[in-house]
Amino acid sequence: MICRPLRCKWILCCVILAAPSSTLHAQEKIKWRTDYNMARKEAEARNLPIFIDFFRDPCPPCIRMDQTTFSDPRIAAILNEKFIPLKINGPVERVLIEKLQIELFPTFVLAGPDGRITNTLVGYQDAESLGETVQRLLISLTPPDPIVKDLENAIRWENEGDYARAISTLRNILDDPRERPIQKNAHEVLKRIQQRAEDRINVARDLHAKNQNAAAINTLTEMMRSYPGLQATKDAADLISKIAQSNREQMEVQKATDRTRRARDLLAQAKEFYRTRDYIPCVDRCKYIIANFGDLPEGQQAFALSSEIRSNPEWLQGAADVLGDLYGDMLLALAESHLKQNDVSKARYQLQRVIQIFPGTRLSESAQLRLSQLQTVAIDRK
Repeated sequence: MICRPLRCKWILCCVILAAPSSTLHAQEKIKWRTDYNMARKEAEARNLPIFIDFFRDPCPPCIRMDQTTFSDPRIAAILNEKFIPLKINGPVERVLIEKLQIELFPTFVLAGPDGRITNTLVGYQDAESLGETVQRLLISLTPPDPIVKDLENAIRWENEGDYARAISTLRNILDDPRERPIQKNAHEVLKRIQQRAEDRINVARDLHAKNQNAAAINTLTEMMRSYPGLQATKDAADLISKIAQSNREQMEVQKATDRTRRARDLLAQAKEFYRTRDYIPCVDRCKYIIANFGDLPEGQQAFALSSEIRSNPEWLQGAADVLGDLYGDMLLALAESHLKQNDVSKARYQLQRVIQIFPGTRLSESAQLRLSQLQTVAIDRK
């Protein structure tokens, strides 16, 4: 119901007589200001919005507002605590009424601390609807809490898989020294991310159990990069160290196994040469085993085998003869190589060495025959 100035005059006396004492009580409960300029200054100083009740006498809806809505303790509390409540008698403040173009009563104007009008309500308003309106205004005027936005971003980054940014933001929220209800929500989000990180560690443990250590370390390394700052990240680092130590131990065992296998293979070759009385390669294998595997049982066996050969003059003589023949054959081959390059002087030198080193042998005869051939060729050319 809306009261127009001319239509409401006839009920003036009735209203005055019928107005219950609760109206005055409601006005006392809400700390109404009555000076517009003073209220504006107070609103600006306290950074509170203004709630203006434009009324006139007589006006049944205005009186009803005082009797019902403004008597509601919820409305009184929010107007006193969150607003500067201002009551303006319209006909008295004609300049202000005309400026705001107010024609009907009651009219309620809601403005920010700077005086900027945000809402205008005309006519009777029950407590529920008026409460919703002022609450919406407060929400619109209250700057958003940065920590709320941080939590929203953290949840979004969690859903996008950007756990590093989410963890950092959640840590900042939880480190706030003020005890905030929103910190419980941040803790729950961080707990979910922690569980995802632990799941990745369990995958790495399974890979390690299957001896797939390279894949396990890759999984843990990626997990540490994606989930920095969590306890799970420290656990992952510890597991990487454990796997690395296990790898080193396995490598040492494998290295020792390979070394033993190599020593056994060489000793088997030496023994086979010994069996066939091929003492030169036998001694050569034993020498290599002693030099490289002397700490192994195979090294001791090689030393014993070599010592046996070296202590037998007959075997050594046979080996030396073989080496002599081999050396002589090498000198003859070297002479032939020089001849192929037309270097006759060097070829003759090597042939003469054979004759000197191996006199009375087949090697000496072969060298002498080749020298004679070279002499014949030189005469024919002349």
